[in-house]
Amino acid sequence: MLHLTSLFLDFPVAKTEFEQQVFAFCESWKAGQTEFTFHTSGSTGDPKPIVISRERLYLSAQLTGDWLKLAKGDVALLSLPPTYIAGAMVLVRALVHDLALILIEPCQNPLSQLPATDIHLASFVPTQWATMLESDVQLSTYFQRAKGVLLGGASVPENLRKDYGFPVYETYGMTETVSHIAFRTWNQTDFQTLPGIQIGQNDEDCLLICASVTDNKWIVTRDVVQMQGPGRFTLKGRLDRVINSGGIKLQPEKIEAVYQSKTSYPLFVAGIPDAFWGSKLVLFLETAETVSFDVTEDLLASHEIPKEIICLPSFIKTTSAKIDTAKTVALYLNSL
Repeated sequence: MLHLTSLFLDFPVAKTEFEQQVFAFCESWKAGQTEFTFHTSGSTGDPKPIVISRERLYLSAQLTGDWLKLAKGDVALLSLPPTYIAGAMVLVRALVHDLALILIEPCQNPLSQLPATDIHLASFVPTQWATMLESDVQLSTYFQRAKGVLLGGASVPENLRKDYGFPVYETYGMTETVSHIAFRTWNQTDFQTLPGIQIGQNDEDCLLICASVTDNKWIVTRDVVQMQGPGRFTLKGRLDRVINSGGIKLQPEKIEAVYQSKTSYPLFVAGIPDAFWGSKLVLFLETAETVSFDVTEDLLASHEIPKEIICLPSFIKTTSAKIDTAKTVALYLNSL
């Protein structure tokens, strides 16, 4: 753990690769570097490099700062790789708003290494948040004065969506939008865009985004949404993940949410080749145990209930720690 009161002071000698990456990014920023290269997470395909201008990074940091009313001296926590946009934007926000920064080597429970202290801004992936909740950590001793605890990078399970007594936001965004452009609180179904973000929808019901952080160009996402009014949308799932089983199109994210509410095991659903169904709906669980569920039709329609449950001791992960569903399914099929 390393506590830096300002990123404009001299850095100590880096002791880990993580600290080296953090310091290198900050030094490049302070030297006036105009372009930075990041990679997409690779959760729906191979990671691809994306070059983002300094101006877009700055505008994104300003957007977050205005939204959360960040002020000089506020404390930010970073426990995400700075080589991806989510981690890098914690650094840019700290540089733009002159925040103090706590560095903790990326891990599932960052607070386990940290004495009680006030944190005003933090970004986590949902698995980190879930791990911290399951531990003995008293979140209020860290976040009682928080301006925003941001959860992103994957959908937040329903059992994590509750009132914590301080502001926790599920965010929506991607590398192409320079981090989050929309958010929702624990009691909101819809995502609300931040000021200045334009959204639309194409013929496949996928979300379109245009803003200063996209260089005022329209980005076509692969996220299926339902528009709910100006600046508001309900996220249905990824177009890439739609499963056509027996002629019925199924959205995996809805099914996963039901099963995730019944177990703490990591899981996902996928379609595997089948002579009868064409693509058979299957639930994958990361566990060595044999697991069964009783899911009634008031939660899922009969065609949404997986035809098989497959338990694997471990899933293949991307370099950003997300489940690589395609490679996990391929590995399972190759083992048959």
